[in-house]
Amino acid sequence: MTTDDKLARQMALRLSDEDMKRLDALAESIPVASRNAIAREALRIGLATLETDPSQLFSPKKTKTRRR
Repeated sequence: MTTDDKLARQMALRLSDEDMKRLDALAESIPVASRNAIAREALRIGLATLETDPSQLFSPKKTKTRRR
């Protein structure tokens, strides 16, 4: 994570409850980084991934099946 970036822009996002739970869990497991810093880095990683392979944006989500 970078700490020397000039953070001059602001953006508001709506998250699902599940995404927020995942973000909170990461923030708890990485105590040296704030939730906002983790979200910014996740955005950067996701953008880099989509720049490499934009088709991932349209990949169907795998359905979870319950094991018997």
